[in-house]
Amino acid sequence: MILEVLNVTKTFPLGAERVVALQDVTLFLAPQDFATVIGSNGAGKTTLLNVIAGACRPDRGRVKLAGRDVTHWPAHRRSFLIGRVFQDPLQGTAAHMTVAENLALAVKKGPRSLSFLLTARRRRFLAETVGALEMGLEKRLSERVAYLSGGERQALTVLMAIVTRPKLLLLDEHTAALDPANAEKVLAITERLVAEHGITTLMVTHRMDQALSVGNRLVMMHKGRIVLDLEGEEKRKLRVEDLVGLFRKIGVADDALLLGSGGNGAMAEEAKKLAHLL
Repeated sequence: MILEVLNVTKTFPLGAERVVALQDVTLFLAPQDFATVIGSNGAGKTTLLNVIAGACRPDRGRVKLAGRDVTHWPAHRRSFLIGRVFQDPLQGTAAHMTVAENLALAVKKGPRSLSFLLTARRRRFLAETVGALEMGLEKRLSERVAYLSGGERQALTVLMAIVTRPKLLLLDEHTAALDPANAEKVLAITERLVAEHGITTLMVTHRMDQALSVGNRLVMMHKGRIVLDLEGEEKRKLRVEDLVGLFRKIGVADDALLLGSGGNGAMAEEAKKLAHLL
């Protein structure tokens, strides 16, 4: 197994109370699995990724990556095994640095002298690497990332997360902040690169259509638990209306963000705050 999440529980303090974000969660991902994770706001999706990545430690349970127990490893030590892309396109790159410098740091996975990294031979290698995005960025290696569009920047972030061939790729709603056209483009790039390199992937999404169309596994979370885990033909035969029905059965009746409309006004803002916490 590439990923083993074993009976993980995680709580957060909220005043005198404690909020249960994950409750006895167990999840396995085999090599080359691509699992999408969907759930109501506050279901624990982001907490699950944070526990796997080492951003927070579970109260109980264990996390194993490629057979190694990493439960007590800090995030920076796990980064050699994990690539992660966040929702915000600004979060995964350094705006003041060039496309080449960002990619070079990702390749080396640590602070090095950029003059050492960016020899002519390495620039040719980086140009070939970024050319895989098919966005023309190989012609813009010397341009600061700040000048890229959100879609270009997020596509570069995906490439940076994959270029070192991590054992596991974590995608935290990585297309949610993009306009529809760029979201579809970045998702297509993600699927292609993941397939080409055979990287085991866990992708959180609020969009039911993405959850159903992407990958070979579908994991549904609700109130800190995994309530559904489908793969193969069981996943392929599901339609959006079937998934809506499943959510209604567990008591999720009106979640605008979950249903893909993006929400509106105060409800959407509160939902985003809660989703960020959990």
